[in-house]
Amino acid sequence: MVTVAIEPLHRALTNGVRPALVVLLVASVFLLLIACANVTNLMLAQAAARERELAVRAALGAEHGRLIRQFLTEAFLLALLGGTFGVFLAYWGLNALLALAPMTLPRLEDVSINVPVLLFSVLAVVLVSIALALFNALRSISRDSRVALNEGSRSGIGTLGKQRIARLLAAAQLAAALILLVGATLLGRSLLRVLSVNSGFRTENVATMEIGLPFDAPKTERAVFLEQLLTRLRRIPVVDQVGGTNKLPLSNSGFADGSFAPMNPSQISPHVQDLIRRSGSENLAKMDPALMSELIAFFDNLFRDKCHLGYADFVVASAGYFPTLSIPLLEGRLFDDRDTSDAPHVAVISQSLARQTWPNQDPVGRTIEFGNMDGDLHLLTIVGVVGDVRDHSLESAPPPTVYVDFRQRPQVAWTFTFVLHTTGNPESVFAAARAALHDLDPNIPPRFNKLSNVYSASLEARRFSLTLISIFSVVALLLASAGIYGVISYSVAQRTREIGVRMALGATTREVLTMVLKQSAITGAIGISAGLLGCFVLNRLLQSQLFEISPSDPITLCGVSILLLMVSLAACSIPGRRATRIDPAIALRCE
Repeated sequence: MVTVAIEPLHRALTNGVRPALVVLLVASVFLLLIACANVTNLMLAQAAARERELAVRAALGAEHGRLIRQFLTEAFLLALLGGTFGVFLAYWGLNALLALAPMTLPRLEDVSINVPVLLFSVLAVVLVSIALALFNALRSISRDSRVALNEGSRSGIGTLGKQRIARLLAAAQLAAALILLVGATLLGRSLLRVLSVNSGFRTENVATMEIGLPFDAPKTERAVFLEQLLTRLRRIPVVDQVGGTNKLPLSNSGFADGSFAPMNPSQISPHVQDLIRRSGSENLAKMDPALMSELIAFFDNLFRDKCHLGYADFVVASAGYFPTLSIPLLEGRLFDDRDTSDAPHVAVISQSLARQTWPNQDPVGRTIEFGNMDGDLHLLTIVGVVGDVRDHSLESAPPPTVYVDFRQRPQVAWTFTFVLHTTGNPESVFAAARAALHDLDPNIPPRFNKLSNVYSASLEARRFSLTLISIFSVVALLLASAGIYGVISYSVAQRTREIGVRMALGATTREVLTMVLKQSAITGAIGISAGLLGCFVLNRLLQSQLFEISPSDPITLCGVSILLLMVSLAACSIPGRRATRIDPAIALRCE
């Protein structure tokens, strides 16, 4: 039976990084909305300051279309200056972004500020500037010029409605900033939890050397070559342990998994056992068609009953692989000199596989059939159980794994990675290991690395997402603070006469400061409440990026909410203190 899975190419290329890219796209949108809210507040304040001027022009016969064109022109010039500065900033930041980006990011080499990117940026700037200008223009010209002139002569600039809009926009900025800060905090806590996970193997002072062998090389020649190279690598002075595998943990190399069948050899007829012994991968093509049909029928029946099958990773390894990476032996033994190519084939399994397939039983001595992985139908006798290793990623559970000896099953070991534990710097063995390989075959190019680098590279995508969303969060927090500062400052300026009257009637500086802080606290509470609702709505989007922590973690939500409320109160402390220093006589005289 053959299982086929078909999916679009773009999904296959972006499957591993798609969730992170979606999160970053949403964070960028939130940052854009915060910036738009800030610009809108500035334009509202400017329009309020020019309200009397616009009313006079309208009273003198200026058409609404002319006033709208003036707003559009001013907004477009502002957007043009900001967009130009943004493009230069993007050129500067692109290299830093590419330096942070994980190598697994698809088409990373094509990331650049090219014509389509510039056109998209220009289009976004134009659309945003037009939308903001129209909003402010229509709001400014919608009022009766006589009312505006009367209000302007009595109380100066601005209206209560415009102040309410400004406060709502400031609250929206706080809401967006809270969502980004919560996301960054959750990602940061997830990274800390990932770093605390026991990978099941050691990474310190371990060098790796990956080689590629001819795909069509006979399995006996491949096994002999690997054995000879292992012998030479053991002779390097600073190397105390050497091993090898076709699948290095966390490297996404040599990945192969599939179904295996636990078997009872006593229930297999002698005839079938003889067929299995004669069915080495190099002899299948020479086998009599009738015998081949009989063997195929036997295995079809064996794998038809899914209830009796197991599922595991198939890994080729050497005996020294486990002690080199400090993978503990829990039961039985590891591979040794008895396990030659002519001896009965053996396997070492992981603890999770033993627990899953033979719960509360001793798996040592049991037999499985796993020939669908490499075409070798020899039965595997389990001789040992080792500790679990997080092969795929630190976030995913250790997969059930079957380890086979490279001398018996070298068919799929066309790529093989040697691991060398050293007494000093792992890089010091690169030259000696390269010379050992060159002596055997100068045509095979090795690829050297440190296992600690492989471990670190497995976290690149998570660090990349955390770094970017943290930058977005800090910028959003600064913009939101500036926004609420501007709103409160504008409100204090609008209420200069009111504050002067209050102080003239006996209000203390503490009461005035409390009034201003209360206004900021209300705006902050509204923004934080809306942000918390937004966090619950966006839970599903962030869920795939988190590890052992809930998107609605109460500690994170409460901590970020308190931080944001304190920041908003701190932002309004300067205009609040300015209000307490208003001289009632001067304020009333100016009015």
